[in-house]
Amino acid sequence: MNTTDKTKSQRMPVPFYDGTVTNELSADYILPDTYPDVKQILRVRARPVMIGRFISGKRLEFNGAVDYIVIFSAEAQTDRSDPDNIASKPDTLHAVHFAAEYSGAPGELEHLDSCDISISPRVTACTAKLQNPRKLSIKSTVATDILLTELMSCRPKIEGAKSVEDELRLEVLQKSFPALISKHFIADHEQLSENLEPDASAPAIDEIVSCSAELHFHEAKPSKSSDGFTVALKGEALIDCIYKAIGDAGDYRSFQRKLPLSYMVSADEYAPDFENVLPETLCAAADGILSELNAAVGEDSYGERRILELDMSFDIDIRLMADTLSDVTLDVYSIERETECEQRQLELYSLGKLVPANFSVNESVAREGLNIPEGDWNVVDTAAEVRMSQAAVARGRAQLTGEAAVNCILSDHAGSFASADFTIPVKCELSAGDICEPVSFICGCRTSDLRTRIDSGRISCDFEVSLNALFIRKARVDTVVSVTLSPETRKPPEDAASVILCYPSDGESLWQIAKRYNTTTGAISALNPSMVEAVSVSASGKGQSAEAVGNATGAHVIMIPAGRGPVTGII
Repeated sequence: MNTTDKTKSQRMPVPFYDGTVTNELSADYILPDTYPDVKQILRVRARPVMIGRFISGKRLEFNGAVDYIVIFSAEAQTDRSDPDNIASKPDTLHAVHFAAEYSGAPGELEHLDSCDISISPRVTACTAKLQNPRKLSIKSTVATDILLTELMSCRPKIEGAKSVEDELRLEVLQKSFPALISKHFIADHEQLSENLEPDASAPAIDEIVSCSAELHFHEAKPSKSSDGFTVALKGEALIDCIYKAIGDAGDYRSFQRKLPLSYMVSADEYAPDFENVLPETLCAAADGILSELNAAVGEDSYGERRILELDMSFDIDIRLMADTLSDVTLDVYSIERETECEQRQLELYSLGKLVPANFSVNESVAREGLNIPEGDWNVVDTAAEVRMSQAAVARGRAQLTGEAAVNCILSDHAGSFASADFTIPVKCELSAGDICEPVSFICGCRTSDLRTRIDSGRISCDFEVSLNALFIRKARVDTVVSVTLSPETRKPPEDAASVILCYPSDGESLWQIAKRYNTTTGAISALNPSMVEAVSVSASGKGQSAEAVGNATGAHVIMIPAGRGPVTGII
């Protein structure tokens, strides 16, 4: 192994656990007295938040919470003692916000004290049911993806060696492999305050029903300079506000806004972890975690209630990634003593490609089957969530497929509300470079610029999707983790010929030939200079020893020296 190569590491990151822990949650919520009875549930949104993790012996335990936002309609309250108010009134729109906690553990595991831990929760399903007019019951499924990585020494353990010379005389076949280094950290707490306003043609705001925010960072660039190790972030906060308008009773509206986000985050704490990585592979991904959002109605310069005063706090979850190059020991033997190798199969992850992309969705679905009552309906607000579930890679292109879950809140002229829930298949094609199967992928998606139209027969939906797709290569390698040398010195055969003529088999490597005849690759190369010119030097620790010499030499004869030949030391 070339210890002067700064891009190679003495220890390589090896995943030893890559799995998912599933939690089935049930949460009941009783409405406070300030809310009217629920008539119909129109929308349920669920967002998982990781709270903490801790290690107890061989157990990794974590806990989190799922934030729920439920939008529902209620019948307007009337004063029965006043005959003038008995006439029917439009329904009202309301939203409640609550949370349910969860916890889990993947079971007993080794190496927890020294491993790198990556935990990412996601909600895979969520349904809501009305138990009675005052009680909501929500069931959801949380899938927590866990990746544990340990740093493993690139050098095998040598047992039975009587001196340092015994180790130096070993013939070691090595090959360089890239291995993914990944570090998660939470950046400093950020705050954002902004005054937003609906379109001039829209009515003023009477009261806010619901205000939500989605944070998306489409750019995360790590860099090393004299100022330190930093990550430059650019993205946007997508704000969706549903409000009751001043004017006619039952008039509810919504508006969406994009707020640009730009931050420079220090990552100096993790600079030593990325000191010896391949610089061209260094990249980062970021996601915003909303911790608090407050919205209030304010007046503009004309005294009209047209200002949404927004204050929000959030954390930024940053993932730094790069490949480090490490020499993996594939085989070991000694020309002087019998050797026994213990092997272990490693599954190595390496960075394939991090691809940001944007694409448009323009689809329509039939009203039939969506349980929308007959009549003319207007769209109050639309929300869409996109999940990519599959990735196919071929010929330098990656095709992601998934679906968009769309929810529309509708109102009619009589002041009643309805909801429409449907899914739309989505597809996106990206440039994948030299990535090939097998790969895994992580994809975060955000929707914006939603526009929805409804007529007598169909609902049409247009929106933009922004995503960051991370492709990770997977490779399985059999590596030597320990070598045991026998105490006895191997005796050379007494009647050995001075030179042996060998006709290599098709695809046979120089390393295999040297091991079969108990000599060294250096000794064979010295006796066959023409063969050295024909075989290209590989990137392995023993150069041409890993190459197939059967094809390179045209199956010509190779001379094998008698005895053990010159000793080569590589450790």
